[in-house]
Amino acid sequence: MFNAEFSEEFTGWVSIEFNWTVTDSFEWDLSADLQEKWFSKLSINVDREGSVTKLKINWNLEDDKKVNELSQAIPAYLIENGIIDSAEDVTSQAVVWPSVWDYMRSTAVKALIFWLIAMIIYMIFSFGWIRKYVAPSILAIVVLLSSLLSISFPAGAYGLWMGIDSTIQIDTVFIIAILTIIGYWINDVIIIFDRARENIVKHSKKEFSYLEVFEESIAQTIKRSIGTSLSTLLVLCAMFVFGTWVVQRFAFTVGMWVIASFLSSVFVAIPTAYILLNLSKKRK
Repeated sequence: MFNAEFSEEFTGWVSIEFNWTVTDSFEWDLSADLQEKWFSKLSINVDREGSVTKLKINWNLEDDKKVNELSQAIPAYLIENGIIDSAEDVTSQAVVWPSVWDYMRSTAVKALIFWLIAMIIYMIFSFGWIRKYVAPSILAIVVLLSSLLSISFPAGAYGLWMGIDSTIQIDTVFIIAILTIIGYWINDVIIIFDRARENIVKHSKKEFSYLEVFEESIAQTIKRSIGTSLSTLLVLCAMFVFGTWVVQRFAFTVGMWVIASFLSSVFVAIPTAYILLNLSKKRK
């Protein structure tokens, strides 16, 4: 079954440590009690170290209020069942609210909006002076379309990994990798489009076709794009093989982007630009 769960960073969790040894049925009894109080589908972890018991609970809590209610319900259960005498017997208690997910989501949306605005401004200023040959709006559309592939491909690959390995979850590492992708994706496409702009200027004194310009631009940049992609992939492969679990997830996601970025710039961005420019030319 496909597993696409959010990590505890996004769902919230409560951790409590107290000096008392609990029975083997403690997890079951606590789960049943919390379910009666409308805390369903909780993941309960109990770690016993001598006379010290560490309890950690998490699982898709709706909001900060629900996590706060859970943090109060656990000590109450321990006192009611005589496991501890009072709240003072709790040696430590930690609470993480799911509001971090709201923050990360809003940050990602803001970064995406900023990136889109920056790309539009770049296209206007960079290609504005050759607008009689190439409409900057068409190139902006191409950038947006190919960016969807560059982001959805690594996200889809990460999703497949989650389906294979149940320990993989959507967490801050994945969000950071996506934000990194958004920041660096435009490199390959801009390199080819910049070369296309130079070739348009070079051929502007005579009759030329977009097919000729784009073929020449790809031929001039393909070696550099392949070299850059391969060298980046080699580093990411080393990070994946020798890195920690966190580094591996980051390297995997960014590595999928490197592949998608190269493919989209050559096989999506340029062909799409060629088709749209020809359609625009025919309408004129």
